[in-house]
Amino acid sequence: MDALTISGALARMSLFAGLEGDALYLVSKRARELNVDRGEQLFAKDDPVNGFYFLLEGKVKLAFLSSRGNEKIVEIINSGQSFGESMVLANHPWPYYAQSIRRSRLLFIEREVFLDLLDREKVLQQHLLGDMSQRICELFSQMEALCLQSSRERVVGYLLREIEQAQAQGRDDRLVELPDTKANTASLLNLTPETFSRIIHNLEREKIIEVSCRSVKVLDLDRLRQGCGC
Repeated sequence: MDALTISGALARMSLFAGLEGDALYLVSKRARELNVDRGEQLFAKDDPVNGFYFLLEGKVKLAFLSSRGNEKIVEIINSGQSFGESMVLANHPWPYYAQSIRRSRLLFIEREVFLDLLDREKVLQQHLLGDMSQRICELFSQMEALCLQSSRERVVGYLLREIEQAQAQGRDDRLVELPDTKANTASLLNLTPETFSRIIHNLEREKIIEVSCRSVKVLDLDRLRQGCGC
């Protein structure tokens, strides 16, 4: 990708919305395009934070690994989303690792470039504060789900959030693309793969969803929103 194409991609990020074209172009000249295969790690826990990422295509998981080798997925990043901006400001090593779960294409924005732009652009400061506040709210919602919601409520909530994100991007097909394995989705929801599969099968049997490979199509959105008898 040339600098002009990268500039157009960055303009689609909510973080950079409203920036002048010249400012975006300066960032784009220093941005790097990364192509990673499935299973490839972008960075490891405790690596220094040298910048942040914008996912153009694919899926990336952010996860912890216990001393016993048990994985806990913190977040699954979809195309059109960025990650790591707040860690750039924290000046702290990565608290998790990032691994591509599909062949992915990303843009990497260096820490120094981002901080320099942040120092000069008030609109970027406002957008960053807004994004960070939104993510804090999402973290509290996740904590509430993990602590108080039933297994079925967590699965229903996950499907609804994915549909809402698709609608925000202009899609209204009510189709949810699951990650590469059910185990990854189950880990994100703090469920066993068996429990996740059982709930998905129950929803399908009740004709609320339809499953095909890694795709889940919502047939009855109203019943899903009502909690489906959770």
